[in-house]
Amino acid sequence: MAIRTNTNPRQMDLQPEMRNMLMRNGLQAHIALDGTGYRLIVQGHDSPLLVYPITERQMLALTDWGTNTANKKAYNVLTSIVAKDFYMPKNFVHARNANGRVAMGLHGYRIGIGEYGRVGRMGMPPPFLGWTPRNQWGFHLRRVGGQLFFPGPSIVPERPDGRMKPGEMQSGGYGFYYKGGQQAQPIQQRDVLEGLQAVITPMVSRPRSQEPAHPYKELIISPVYFSNEKWQECLASHGLIIDTEARTLTVQSEKASADMVYDLRDDEIAVLTSNSIEEQPLEKRLEVLNKVIGEDFSEKVTTDALNSEQRIAIALHPEVQQELAQRQQQEQEILVPLETSLQQESIHGNIGAAVDGRDLQFLNEGKGWYREEKHGREVEVGEIAVQPAETEGKYKMTAVIDGQVITHEISQKEYDKFLAVDDFHRMKLFSKIFSEVDMKTRPEAQRGIGTKIFAALTAGAVVASDVAHGLRHCHAPEFYGERFGGHPRPYFKPGVDTPRDVAIRYFEAEMNQEINDMRMGR
Repeated sequence: MAIRTNTNPRQMDLQPEMRNMLMRNGLQAHIALDGTGYRLIVQGHDSPLLVYPITERQMLALTDWGTNTANKKAYNVLTSIVAKDFYMPKNFVHARNANGRVAMGLHGYRIGIGEYGRVGRMGMPPPFLGWTPRNQWGFHLRRVGGQLFFPGPSIVPERPDGRMKPGEMQSGGYGFYYKGGQQAQPIQQRDVLEGLQAVITPMVSRPRSQEPAHPYKELIISPVYFSNEKWQECLASHGLIIDTEARTLTVQSEKASADMVYDLRDDEIAVLTSNSIEEQPLEKRLEVLNKVIGEDFSEKVTTDALNSEQRIAIALHPEVQQELAQRQQQEQEILVPLETSLQQESIHGNIGAAVDGRDLQFLNEGKGWYREEKHGREVEVGEIAVQPAETEGKYKMTAVIDGQVITHEISQKEYDKFLAVDDFHRMKLFSKIFSEVDMKTRPEAQRGIGTKIFAALTAGAVVASDVAHGLRHCHAPEFYGERFGGHPRPYFKPGVDTPRDVAIRYFEAEMNQEINDMRMGR
C-alpha cells in the first residue's frame, strides 16, 4: 500500500497495486520525466509502445493509491488518457476483478444440468486475457445445444436468454485491447507558436530605405496631377507608410530607434487615401496624421518636411522614449536565454529521454562508475540521453563521460526500454551498452559487507558455543488449551491457524528476538 504522508517521498510512478491490476488486464504503464515534462508510457498485449504527455496534476493522481477514492481516481485518469487508442474494461470494478478466483460472470456464466435442456459439445475457445496459465485450458467453456451430453455444470459466454443473476458482472467486461486505428508517434518537439497567426495578425516590419526621399513638390507639380499613388509614394519615401489592408500607419522616424505602428479608423483611412486633393486638401491630411501620432511624438509633420529630400526626423516625448528603451531591454533579456537554449537544443538534437549519471549515488549509494578493467579508476558520468538518429528507424545513446561526449547506436527495442523503465534501470542499460564505463560496487561498500558477514558469523559461533556448554537453556513453549478427552478434536478450515500453531510461531519469534539482542550486545 502506498505511503500517504507528506513527510515521506513518493515514487514518481504508478503504484505496484495499480500496475498489477493493469497487468492482469493486459496493459503495462509507467510514468517518465524528460526535458519537456511528464509522460505516460503504455504498451498493451496487442499494441505498440505509446507515449502520452500528461500534466503534473494527472501525474499526482496516477501515482496516488491507498484509499477507494484514490484508487478509483487513478484508474479513471489513466483510462481518460488512453481512451482513444484502447477498448477498455467496463469500469474500475470489472478491471479490479479480472483473473479473480470467484465465479462472478466476468469470464462466463455458469449453468446447471437441465437448466436449458441439453448441454452441447465442449467448445475449446482460445485463451482469454486475464486467465492464469493453469486455468487456460482447464476452464471448460461449453456451447449450449448439440448432440452430446456432459454431466455437471457448464460455463457459457452468454446465457441463451441473456439472463444475469444478482451480483454477476458483464461477461468479458475486462481487458485493454488496442483499436489499431492510430500508430504510435515518437515524441517530437512542438512549436508553441505554431498556428498563432490564425489568432493574432503578425506585424510585418518594413525595412527602412537608405535612398533619398521624394519631395512632394517634385512628384506633384500641380493639383491637376495629384493622385493617391503619388501621394503614397511621397509618404513612404519619407517614412510614413499606410497599409490599407491592415488599416495601420507605420512611422519610421530618424530620431526613434523603433518603428511606431498605429491603427487607423475608416474615416482616417478615407482622408489619407483619397484620390482627390480638392475633397481632402493637403492641410487636412497633415492634420489627421499629426492627430494620430500626436500622443507619442513631440513634433509634427509639416509641408516643408515633405518637400525636402530628408526622411522625417520627429522626436518622441521623453517619457515615451524611456518606456521604449525599457521595453527593448526586457525583450533582449528574454530573447538571449531563448536563443541560447535553442542553440543547445540544435546541438543536442531532439532528446527522447535523459537521465543524469551523477544521480546514481542518490539512487544506490553503494554503486559508482568505473572503467571496465578489474581495478579501473572511477570516472564521472554526466547526462545520458537517447534520441532518434538522423536516419529514419535508427536510434542513438549519447553520454558525457569525464567531460567527453560519446555516442553509440542502439536498437529500437533498447530505445523503447529506456523510455519505459525508471532512472536506475536506465543507468544499468547504459552500463550494458557502453564499453567505456561500468557500474560497480564501491570498494568501501564491499568492505562493509565483509565486516557485516564476519560479525554475523562471530555472533553465530558465540551462540553455538554457549548452547554447547549448557550456558543457555531453551525452555519448550508452554501451551494452555482445552483438553477434549475422548471427544473428537475441533475442526479447523484449511488455511486457518490453530491455537497451537500460533503458540509455536510466538515462541520462535521470542527466541529470534533474544538471539538478536545478544548479538547486538544488549
